[in-house]
Amino acid sequence: MNNLTLNIDNSIATLTFDMKNSKANKLSFEVLKELDKLLDDIKQDKQIKALVIDSAKPSIFIAGADIKEIEAMSTQEEVYEQISKGDDILNKLENLTIPTIAYIHGACMGGGLELALCCNYRIATTNEKTKLAFPEVKLGFFPGLGGTQRAPKLVGLMSALDMILTSKNYDAKKALKIGLVNEIFDNGQKEFKLKEFVTKALENKIQNKKLPLINNFMQKFSLTRAYVYKKSLEAIEKKVNKDFKAPYTALEVIKKTFAEPFEKGIKIEAEAFSHLAASKESKYMIELFFMFEKLNKNFDKTQVPITSVAVLGNGVMGKGIIWLFSKFLNEVRIKIRKIEQAHDIINSVAKLYDSSIKRRSMSQNQVDFKLNKISYTDEFNGLSQTQLAIEAIIEDEDAKKEAFKELEAVMDKDSIIATNTSSISIEKLGSELKNKKNFLGIHFFNPVNIMPLVEVIPSSHTSKKTINRVIELLTSCGKTPIVVGDCAGFIVNRILLPYINEAAFILEEGSDIKTIDKLLKEFGLPMGPFTLSDTVGIDIGFKVATILNESYGSRMAVAPILTKVYNDLKLLGKKNKKGFYLHNTKDLEINEEVSKLLSTNRKTFTNKEITERCMFIMINEASRCLEEGIVDDPKIIDFAMITGTGFPPYKGGICAYANDMGISYVVNELKKYENSYGKRFKPSLLLEKLNKENKDFKTGAELWKH
Repeated sequence: MNNLTLNIDNSIATLTFDMKNSKANKLSFEVLKELDKLLDDIKQDKQIKALVIDSAKPSIFIAGADIKEIEAMSTQEEVYEQISKGDDILNKLENLTIPTIAYIHGACMGGGLELALCCNYRIATTNEKTKLAFPEVKLGFFPGLGGTQRAPKLVGLMSALDMILTSKNYDAKKALKIGLVNEIFDNGQKEFKLKEFVTKALENKIQNKKLPLINNFMQKFSLTRAYVYKKSLEAIEKKVNKDFKAPYTALEVIKKTFAEPFEKGIKIEAEAFSHLAASKESKYMIELFFMFEKLNKNFDKTQVPITSVAVLGNGVMGKGIIWLFSKFLNEVRIKIRKIEQAHDIINSVAKLYDSSIKRRSMSQNQVDFKLNKISYTDEFNGLSQTQLAIEAIIEDEDAKKEAFKELEAVMDKDSIIATNTSSISIEKLGSELKNKKNFLGIHFFNPVNIMPLVEVIPSSHTSKKTINRVIELLTSCGKTPIVVGDCAGFIVNRILLPYINEAAFILEEGSDIKTIDKLLKEFGLPMGPFTLSDTVGIDIGFKVATILNESYGSRMAVAPILTKVYNDLKLLGKKNKKGFYLHNTKDLEINEEVSKLLSTNRKTFTNKEITERCMFIMINEASRCLEEGIVDDPKIIDFAMITGTGFPPYKGGICAYANDMGISYVVNELKKYENSYGKRFKPSLLLEKLNKENKDFKTGAELWKH
């Protein structure tokens, strides 16, 4: 036994998970094989009166199945065979005739929770690291070791659907409230409290929590269950594209099996799980999960991490950055023009904590403590003690350079100066600084409190030490940074703006705002290009589009309609309630002022052409980022587009999508569009090379690696 130990003391067996060479316990094939053998031993040992399942890891019970093993399985049959073996082993645990107790201290996720559900009882510690969840939907499948069968029986249909379809985390208190666990206590009380619990279990004095009357009523009859399923489906449809099958299939499995015998239900679950786990969508979601893990470890720990930061600029981005650092660091200093501004800025930052209070992940006292870390000054010399100052003022090269000059004059020579520019070259911005090795770009995405991605952009002078310190800082603040080369727009804006611009060109020639938005939302993007433009701010989009046009010339010419909407109509989007849409009511209405700018002689486009023009122009620009060495891994581009723009993760990102479409098809279509609409569709040299050599973004690395 390499991963499990069995100890018997006074007829009480303790089975302890301690996966070798790993910080986490996982239900790998090897672990399940050991568990199977030990369960046979326990069953045969008539002296054993009760079984406790525990973990030797300090903050993890069982983190779930070994995802790498699921990723490696390529066929539905292979997955089904393994999942059936797993089911047999967990059924063996459930069918033991002695009381079984899972002692959950730390993360209990996915397959780990499914194992715990096979026990008669569950105890959870009140430690903040103790979390119970079914996160499988985020990986493109759903609980496949009996979770869809056992959870509804234990916590009721409504709570089980909520758990499985949303991947929600439950702490010990919430888990107790819904009946997921039988008791909670502090881990420090384990010795005597666990003994007490085992005694009560042996005396059959522990009962599972009764369902609230309404929950019981709603699941009792087929008619009321149908209503619950209908409401669950509506909730999924509001948030999840129909192309992403996992939550829809999970709901269908629960719907089909809730009133069926366990043996039939578990088979239906295994078949549906196997289909999803072998799918391309799931493989892409798993890849994304591993990319998050890799990037979040992409630094060396320093002896003196950054704990104090100064922020210049208090617009939407500035306030988001202030919020982030107040949440995670010791001190945040704000540089403001007038002291009177401070109250309003701190109030706006406080509002960003509202969702934490509503979710009860933070108390008002905890929020007040975070806000008390914020101090302010109207003098640059008031920033002399900070380790890093980040500028988030207007997108204007001269204004930013002036700010850096003032900062460098007062800050320590080891302190870092950073810019949150979304499009201006870092090399240009840092050209007048004396201490260039401590200057770089840190590009956050709006809204900062939600978007995980940060682009870190060094100049040719930035030291490795500076890059490492900044990546360590951002990771400690819950962000996932990627290092990208210096160019106008970096990765995300450089690829995204041509998409918005192309939608505007299409609008000028034909179609309409709602159709274009609807089609691209149906493709899987969180919102269409015109809704996005209004949300980000037409002024910001126009400014970035202009900078990109100056840098990249005619292939990024700004669509005339965007110029008219911004310069002539002075529309800003959501922030002044008028953009491509009117934002006065819940249901968005088209702004007829924009419609009047369009010619009456309109073309008709197919859905295919609208989608392809917007997507393929992004593929073309992504290939140029590889060609120019801005990044050397298409997976980084895919990650950036998924986490920075909401590109559908189950499609793998823009480069993976190009691979699936076929490079030769993409190149041929680009050439057709070039003939019809001009040079902006001219295929990049890299795409031409990939096409010529029958390679793609997965197989053609030697064609772009520098």
